[in-house]
Amino acid sequence: MKVISKKTDLEKPLITLYFLTGLIEVITEVSLDNNIQYVIKPLLAVLISVLYWYSSTRRNSLFFINIVFLLIGRMYFISGEISMLFYALIAVFFHRIVEIYYTVKLIKLQDYIPSILASIPFLIFFLYLVSIPEGILIRSYVILIVQILSISLLSGIILSQYLSPFNKKNSWLFVFGLMSLMQTFVIFLEKFYLSGSNFISLRPMALLLNTMVCFSFYKFVLATERLNDD
Repeated sequence: MKVISKKTDLEKPLITLYFLTGLIEVITEVSLDNNIQYVIKPLLAVLISVLYWYSSTRRNSLFFINIVFLLIGRMYFISGEISMLFYALIAVFFHRIVEIYYTVKLIKLQDYIPSILASIPFLIFFLYLVSIPEGILIRSYVILIVQILSISLLSGIILSQYLSPFNKKNSWLFVFGLMSLMQTFVIFLEKFYLSGSNFISLRPMALLLNTMVCFSFYKFVLATERLNDD
């Protein structure tokens, strides 16, 4: 793959703009103005993509494909209707598959057994969470189980890599995994336990965590690329 030499003078301004946009997204969610969300979410996706394009020496297409699938899923999540959950979960599933493949490729994973074993606790935990709520459409429930399998596998891969002394140098991988787990947990609580509540909303927290997930993934990819280039 062609390596592109690039200065990163604009990296900090782009990061600042990205987080300011993420903050605006949270504020508009609190003000219950969903129409602005249809503008803010694509803008966040564009900003993180531009940030990666500008800062990376490789510009791997998998990064952009990953962001596109995530954006599609997030757009379906805006309405908050349980019927739209099916389409959102399909998009997020493809996002997660690309994300797992990209992560495995970056860390050059060879032994899958530790990752599979490390994913079991996460799998049990999330399966327990979705086994309690009622009123979930069957087709959404099936996709949800597949989604749980994917996030559990990703978490297992990250945990097994973090426990390896060699990979502790890349702390952004652990931050990305932790933020992803927190975001998934918050979304599950919001969609399946607090969907009928008019007093408690975890969506602002979920939005903030999503901003952090995308940024930490960007930093992980960038750090790994630079480490592989050395």
